[in-house]
Amino acid sequence: MISVIIPTLNEKKNIELISKKLLKIKFIHEIIFVDDNSSDGTFLEIKKLKKFKKVRGFLRKKNKDLSKAVIFGVSKAKKNNILVMDCDLQHDVFFIKKMWKNFNQRKVDMVIASRFKKKKFSGNLGFVRSLFSVFTIIIINIILGKKTTDPLSGFFICKKKIITEYKKSFFAKGYKILFDIIYNGQNNLIIYDYGITFKKRIHEKSKFNFKIIKLFFRQFMYTISLEK
Repeated sequence: MISVIIPTLNEKKNIELISKKLLKIKFIHEIIFVDDNSSDGTFLEIKKLKKFKKVRGFLRKKNKDLSKAVIFGVSKAKKNNILVMDCDLQHDVFFIKKMWKNFNQRKVDMVIASRFKKKKFSGNLGFVRSLFSVFTIIIINIILGKKTTDPLSGFFICKKKIITEYKKSFFAKGYKILFDIIYNGQNNLIIYDYGITFKKRIHEKSKFNFKIIKLFFRQFMYTISLEK
């Protein structure tokens, strides 16, 4: 069984859609939404789902940040296996069953849904964002060493302890919590990449902007400083 952690910020139209899809998966024990005080009524939509015992919602009013929201959600999880994913439905629920199967059969610490395992360019990511991601991953591999084909993914299954026991060493800011886990956390993680197709966003707006790029640069420099 797994606990699903979904950080949210202004994703009102996607809450019910993703919940309906996840509630159909039998091995999901709970769905934990962690909302960073959205201004569009996202948390009200989450509260409407309280009729489903598997759905839990938490509201964070201070220090709005995706990484912090994920770490908070993991701390509330009841199961030892965690699935982290975005709320925007670009992370296709269809892939979860195969990711979970690989996680169990291969006896790994983590299964990462990789956008770049089979191809260099992910069309639905958008040209600029895809180009930035590929370039950044190349730099990461050269300087820090290759551990996965997609260290910037936000869609992965892992053991709870690799977050809870190592969070003090994380940069713990920004949108790239996976990068923190694999480069600033436990050494020698056993990782399996599962190739996925990144879906096109239908509702709400992407959060990707220059501020996110700047914050990741700080995270990257923090990681390099730990390597020395």
